[in-house]
Amino acid sequence: MKIPVLAISIWMFIGMTVLGVFGYIYVLWNQYWRLTLEKHQMLIRNFRKSSYSREIAGKEIPVRHFPHMPHVAKHFDNSSSLVTSRYNLSKVPTDKLMSKINTYKNQLIVQLRKSQLDAGNVIFDKKDKNRYNVNFKGQRPLSYKTAKALVCEAKKVIKIEMLTQNTEPFKSLGYGRLFPSQPINKVLGKFQTCAIVSSAGSMYKSKLGKEIDAHDAVLRFNSAPTEGFEDDVGTKTTIRILNSQVVSKPEFDFFQSPLYRNVTMIAWDPSKYHGNLTYWYKNPDFDLFTSYWIRRKMYPDESFYILNPEVQWIAWDYIQKNTPGHVEPNPPSSGFLGILLMMEMCNKVDVYEYVPSMRLTKRCHYFDVHEDIGCTFGDWHPLSSEKLLTLALNVATDVDIFLTGKITISGTNSEKC
Repeated sequence: MKIPVLAISIWMFIGMTVLGVFGYIYVLWNQYWRLTLEKHQMLIRNFRKSSYSREIAGKEIPVRHFPHMPHVAKHFDNSSSLVTSRYNLSKVPTDKLMSKINTYKNQLIVQLRKSQLDAGNVIFDKKDKNRYNVNFKGQRPLSYKTAKALVCEAKKVIKIEMLTQNTEPFKSLGYGRLFPSQPINKVLGKFQTCAIVSSAGSMYKSKLGKEIDAHDAVLRFNSAPTEGFEDDVGTKTTIRILNSQVVSKPEFDFFQSPLYRNVTMIAWDPSKYHGNLTYWYKNPDFDLFTSYWIRRKMYPDESFYILNPEVQWIAWDYIQKNTPGHVEPNPPSSGFLGILLMMEMCNKVDVYEYVPSMRLTKRCHYFDVHEDIGCTFGDWHPLSSEKLLTLALNVATDVDIFLTGKITISGTNSEKC
């Protein structure tokens, strides 16, 4: 039986069409990844060419903690006496001291940038890695803005809000009355100078305690103690920011520990990206609400607030809008939320060991011996992106940042925008 010429022609046409479609898809796919790679390379070039990056060109970082960069490990080991004490500097010539600071600074930024790019790539992976449904539709910059421009933008777009007695669904559920009647800014007022004390392992043996306590207000995080570490972290605590695990898990002894008495406390828990408060109340990451209601009934006059979760995503958007490349789609850390809070409340904010100084160590916290370099560069929060942006916000000297261990940020009310 002969196959009609028309049928053969039709099948040949269909086959050529299918091959053409697949070929076109392949070309588009190849073009997409080529452009993506070129864009990442362009971002890195622009980052290196920016006025901020020009200051740190051609320098290295101590890398005994970074096995993939063994060529500078020797430098770090030979510098150990310098990075463990900032009081032996009289024996170090100024030029050598600045050289060590500069070499550390450059490669720290390189490592933060690498961690940022690696973490941001989860956006291209499976959807289950974007558990908060982050869907950013704004524009990313090609380089970092000036410190003043970043402060002015924070002043414009960020307002740190707590849940109040009128916030729904809590008011309708009868829980609104348990929130403090006075807003946090009226309870605390404004401050001239503020210190934010990270819980980083590099605070250990820093001898920064007296300097920290000289500030008008001091912010600490979670279960970080002062007792036994006064020389390094000081004694004063004005505000303590707590994640929902600290409030809800028994091992933190939230109801009995003196850490959580006679201070203003702010608890927070992640919600979906710009999500619904009713859904969040029914589906928190950790059940902070049960503990909060109990605590408020026990101590009704206590200054204890819950951060409105919308603030977290406004803060995340602020990071992404001012960061070249993709930011990891998880909520900002307590540290970055604390920075934005104190920028509203203080004229000048000193942030200690949030960006690691030359005391950098694998030690997670100054008060325990657990080691995990992810505590510095981020295993979950977009820490690397936060720290790069914080460096852009900074107005302190390199000696302040990388030797003393503090960055300085202007408060939003101290800049004329």
